[in-house]
Amino acid sequence: MTKFIYKFEAIKRVKENLEKKAQKEVAQIELEIDKLNKEYNILLEEEMISRRREFEKSVHIGDIKFKKSYESNLSKKRSLITEKINQLNNDKRIKLLELTQRSKEHKIFDSLEESLHDDFKLEEKHAESVYTDELANQKFIRQKK
Repeated sequence: MTKFIYKFEAIKRVKENLEKKAQKEVAQIELEIDKLNKEYNILLEEEMISRRREFEKSVHIGDIKFKKSYESNLSKKRSLITEKINQLNNDKRIKLLELTQRSKEHKIFDSLEESLHDDFKLEEKHAESVYTDELANQKFIRQKK
């Protein structure tokens, strides 16, 4: 009995590698989003602490200006982080669509391999059946003589 050789094995491996690459990219984007979310939360906490300190002691004009510029700087940083997070979420959505497509392609090649393997088995059974029938006929003819 011969061994089944899948003629699209190389393409299947390439598709698997592309799927794994897409999974890695999605995971990296998720890690970056988590990192930015933590940074955003830290900035929020800093702003809250700054506002609490504002009421704790006597206030001078220079301190107020400094705090306002500091708060506006924190606000700008937060808006930049929010923009980055939104961009990463868009990238993640695109990569997830790509990953979905890669998964579909991989499943198609798996089902094609299974179908071809089943066809191969049927052909092998048929060839084996023809061979055993031929042997049986030869044996029958020998016994008749």
